[in-house]
Amino acid sequence: MNKKIKFSSLLKNASNLTDIFDFYKKNFPTKKFLFSKVKDTWSGKTFQEIGINIDKIINSLTKLGLKKGDRVFLLSSNRIEWVEFDIAIMSVGGITVPAFVTNNLDDNAFIIKNSSPKIIIFENDNILKKNQAILENFDLSKIITIEKHDSHINYLSISSEEKKRVKRQNVSLNDISTIIYTSGTSGKPKGVTLSHKALIHNLFASLNIINDFGIDNERFISFLPLSHSYERMAGLYFPLLIGGEIYFCSSLDKLMNEVKEIKPTIFSGVPRLFENIFKKIKSQINKVGFFKRLILNICFNGLEDNQQNKLRKYLSQIFTFLFLRTTVRKIFGGKVKALISGGAALSPQIGLFFNKIGLTLLQGYGQTEAAPLISCNTKKFNNPNTVGFPVKNVEIKIAVDGEILVKGSNVMNGYWRSKKLTSQTIKKKWLYTGDLGFLDKMGRLVINGRKKDLIVTSGGDNISVQKIETKLSEQVEIEQAVVFGDNKPFLIALLVVQDSSNKSKYTELIKKINTSLNSLERIRKFLLLKEKFSYENGFLTQTHKIKRERVYLSYKDEIEKLYK
Repeated sequence: MNKKIKFSSLLKNASNLTDIFDFYKKNFPTKKFLFSKVKDTWSGKTFQEIGINIDKIINSLTKLGLKKGDRVFLLSSNRIEWVEFDIAIMSVGGITVPAFVTNNLDDNAFIIKNSSPKIIIFENDNILKKNQAILENFDLSKIITIEKHDSHINYLSISSEEKKRVKRQNVSLNDISTIIYTSGTSGKPKGVTLSHKALIHNLFASLNIINDFGIDNERFISFLPLSHSYERMAGLYFPLLIGGEIYFCSSLDKLMNEVKEIKPTIFSGVPRLFENIFKKIKSQINKVGFFKRLILNICFNGLEDNQQNKLRKYLSQIFTFLFLRTTVRKIFGGKVKALISGGAALSPQIGLFFNKIGLTLLQGYGQTEAAPLISCNTKKFNNPNTVGFPVKNVEIKIAVDGEILVKGSNVMNGYWRSKKLTSQTIKKKWLYTGDLGFLDKMGRLVINGRKKDLIVTSGGDNISVQKIETKLSEQVEIEQAVVFGDNKPFLIALLVVQDSSNKSKYTELIKKINTSLNSLERIRKFLLLKEKFSYENGFLTQTHKIKRERVYLSYKDEIEKLYK
């Protein structure tokens, strides 16, 4: 089916995102698109079935007074109904305002107040009750629940209505499709306004990258929150564009088991997931026989050899491919042809490992403010030390202070109801990303830190902590690492480890790591922690970026003691 479709033409003729769905509903009505697990069995809905439900939702939204430009607050985990509501909202010119189910009350209260939604959609009664306190001034008759609810309009009652002719609005490329509130590593959420044009621009860019692998009947597993721009694009809109199948993971705990069941062909994840797989394989070295242990050590040592020893490099490439390729391919179901890493920085060592075993891992770079894709490696030009060339029709330049600036149709309209923040972030059509980097000789982008994460020591030295934290977290023994040292004479690290009682072990490990760092970057003291940083406890964003300010405030006393 997909081979007959010219996806670029489909995009060129689309005046908004919903046109893409309507194309498949019209031309491939019986093609199954969205899948969920029901009693241990994967069940799929066709474009026609989804389309019927979307029309019914449109009628309900219209009855509730939704007009073009109105916002709809959507708080739900990933599921088929999430997609149906999203497309229905956009079909009448509404603006989807998604939120993370892990948000705290303050964040949701701010988003609701700031976006002033006409309608609020909650996944279920539990989520509604958790947010009851912030709904005092909201019209309760305009609350919808996805799961059945006795007191509110719900998806079941909507979908059971008779099919009626729906009235859609003329929605143009320049109309706002969504407002995505960034979780950020500090401060209040900011509402990023993205037009249909910006998202379609990103689809063009994604198509150019994936085309190199050949597009057929592709399978995707969606497990990152659809509320985030990365998953929204890579896990929903791009699969929609190519008529792929999307399987919604039932829970993160079951992710890798369900990956083996689904056998995805394109797998999008965050660096943390790929790092965990790498560490898990590396940790098995001491549990196998002598001969296999010797080979595995050659494989992994070759990754760390920086291509100085040609023999080791050669043996590493051969052994890695021969002995690890099958094992790792099985982890991803055995059918995957492209791995995509985004949302945060990936260690070059991890990227090199996956590429050596014959599983192409492409690292991309983006921001919600850029819808989100800015640059990405490709199958032909894949260098794990970079985040690739700028995607088509996107310009990148580096400011005098090293900040990455971006220009293109993918850039946001601005921050919702914040002209001041917008003017600080977009200047003469250039998006000031806040990230630091440079373009190599070939024009590929290299990220080397974040302006906010730039530490200025008491000696006046500027140090980017990203490189140091990456080196620390690469170690099997270290699960997470955060480095501090602003206005201090030296750097210290907070290390999340399994065995926090064995400090001497980590002292030796830090000494080893320090040999690969310059004198200013070396860790002088450290603190061992048992509790992981997670978004459940408030220390991580949804894409597993550490909230540095939150970590510092929580461990301020312990950090200060290290400097005494």
